[in-house]
Amino acid sequence: MAADREKNSAAGAVSGPHPARPPGGRGVLESGFRIMRALPAADERRQVSSLAEITAIPRTTVFRLLVQLRQNKAVELRADGRWAVSAHVLRLGSPAHPFDGIRTGANRVLQELREQTGATVSLVTAAGASLIALEMIPGREELPIDAYAGVEIPDLTAAAIVLDPRHKRSPRNRPFAAAVDEQDLVAGVTCYARLLTMPDAQQASLQIATSARRRAENFAANVQRAGNALEALAAAKITQPG
Repeated sequence: MAADREKNSAAGAVSGPHPARPPGGRGVLESGFRIMRALPAADERRQVSSLAEITAIPRTTVFRLLVQLRQNKAVELRADGRWAVSAHVLRLGSPAHPFDGIRTGANRVLQELREQTGATVSLVTAAGASLIALEMIPGREELPIDAYAGVEIPDLTAAAIVLDPRHKRSPRNRPFAAAVDEQDLVAGVTCYARLLTMPDAQQASLQIATSARRRAENFAANVQRAGNALEALAAAKITQPG
């Protein structure tokens, strides 16, 4: 019976009237991340209640956040009425990703860059034919963009420019394997990205996003230093004795 109630509630959260959004801001993003991390461990017989217990987020808020995460393709509602992390996000756990084994160190670099610049910081890599934010840390500004790990990155962002060799002659390229987005995709948002060359010819991109009034390119030196640190971490992982 409890499982049936969970299933009916989950279905209603998607097909019924759209629930009121929880309060905006960084707290919602952090709560969403907590739910995604807890989802694999939740009791499937009483999934939403279990998520509420694991994350200490009220059950009604868990429903609302699941709906928002589903709209952003971070989770999916299966045919049996259970929630699951989407295949789109699960690809991030692939062993082919260049930051496996150094994610803790890489996250420290990203956090430091965020503290230095106040920008939204993302680590972008290819996942099949798409570009995915392997990690994304929201900045101090509210920007009109999706800012969570696993979000698909549009083709013409600064990160995509540096990763796609077809854009080698783009006027948006900058010295030191970098590129910019000066409100080219989203009004009021600027980006600066730097190519990361990893061992075994793998590549990724480090990108920051800021409001246009602060211009992401103003923080180019910070991004370049952070990029050097990430490349050094990846190189050290390869040279460590097995």
